[in-house]
Amino acid sequence: MRPVYFALGIVFLAIGVVGIALPLVPTTGPVILAAFFFTRSSDRFHDWLLAHPRFGPLIADFRAGKGIPLGTKVWALTAMVLAFGFGVVVLAGNWVAAAAVALIGVWAIAYVARLPVRR
Repeated sequence: MRPVYFALGIVFLAIGVVGIALPLVPTTGPVILAAFFFTRSSDRFHDWLLAHPRFGPLIADFRAGKGIPLGTKVWALTAMVLAFGFGVVVLAGNWVAAAAVALIGVWAIAYVARLPVRR
């Protein structure tokens, strides 16, 4: 499974990097997922990610239970509501797909909403 975990780590890290520049693409969540997958696949990439000046503090704060900054939380929740809402509207003709997107959206939004706000 190590190669699969490594590939997923690379994919989620790429999404996180893209999220720095594109407004509706998240950064924090994918980078935390990348760390999760690198923990199971590559000590070298995991250590690099934790030592990275931009991504390392996000991961460290999340693991320590310190939460995320309020602005990041508001931005993430707003983007998620818009993105999942758009997905449900686009898939309105296929009620199974629309319901799946809505359920995943509710779960993801609830997860982010319950994260503590970093002081």
